[in-house]
Amino acid sequence: MRVSINNVWLTNDGVADLQSWTDAHDVLINGQQVVQDAQFLRAVAAQPLARGNAVNVLEFSVTRQHASVADAAAYVLTAFGAFPSSGTVQIICGASGENVIACTFNAVLQEMPKGTFRGARSDTTFVLRGGLITTGTPLAANGVDGGAFGDSYAYPIGGTIDGGNTADALVPAGMNLDGGVFS
Repeated sequence: MRVSINNVWLTNDGVADLQSWTDAHDVLINGQQVVQDAQFLRAVAAQPLARGNAVNVLEFSVTRQHASVADAAAYVLTAFGAFPSSGTVQIICGASGENVIACTFNAVLQEMPKGTFRGARSDTTFVLRGGLITTGTPLAANGVDGGAFGDSYAYPIGGTIDGGNTADALVPAGMNLDGGVFS
């Protein structure tokens, strides 16, 4: 399994030697939905109601072999700040020679609870938290097992894009909506 967030690889990118950078291992997935307990007047028991919000927490580890002990230590110390904090997560499932399956979801890099180095080797654990994970065919080719990937744009329903206003992303900045002329 290979994982990227906003086209930045957290695991092996499919081009590098697996001896120097591994695919995801120790993978854990926790899917849950937000549930509200509703209490009604004179009800015998509370009624759980699905709120329609699904959450997936994906945790995995990656082992990297660095050029030096200093490189491994610096990677462990700076990795959390070096990766995108949120975006579209692309997950490539399959091994070399297989037809791969691409899964995507919008997520945040919630935490990196474990980052250790032993000599020139580092072990890092990533925790991604997002919505529903969907499957599809791989996008255009970029060298991952002979396939390629292009940009994928998916936005959370009712959410914002990069913390901004959804309408700002859908309306060109040069458009005047206050009764003036369009530029």
